[in-house]
Amino acid sequence: MDLTLLEELGRWEEGVSPAETGDPLWKLHAYRVARYLLDRSLLDLREAAPPVHPQTADQLRRAAASISANLAEGYSRHTPADRVRFYSYALGSVREATVWYVSLRDHLPAERLEQRMTLLAQLRRLVLGMHANVSRTGGWTPRRGADGTGRR
Repeated sequence: MDLTLLEELGRWEEGVSPAETGDPLWKLHAYRVARYLLDRSLLDLREAAPPVHPQTADQLRRAAASISANLAEGYSRHTPADRVRFYSYALGSVREATVWYVSLRDHLPAERLEQRMTLLAQLRRLVLGMHANVSRTGGWTPRRGADGTGRR
């Protein structure tokens, strides 16, 4: 992953609530990158000039939110088939967000658009890797209870 992006991600993570970072899901690098993208996309939409059409803004918001939501849901699934399905949804949302960012080329500075496209490309590679790993090996086996006791 790009060193500049890792530094920026680290600074951003410092401002994320401990309620979120305390979840075991937070250890999943792709999830953290997806959450970072969501926050950046909301900022981009606020700062876009001229303002983005509300329907376009809503599509980007929904696609960006869907990435981290599907990674979270897939991470929480117990069977490899379920994990793969949700990671596939996340991958589709990465690709959808890419298209919506391209549609913002007249609303964002070129440098910022290129940063987001690079971020999306890196996120796509992470999700593809997760998908391939779970497809090939079944991935990790979650503990049975959220509290680690075996209770559901």
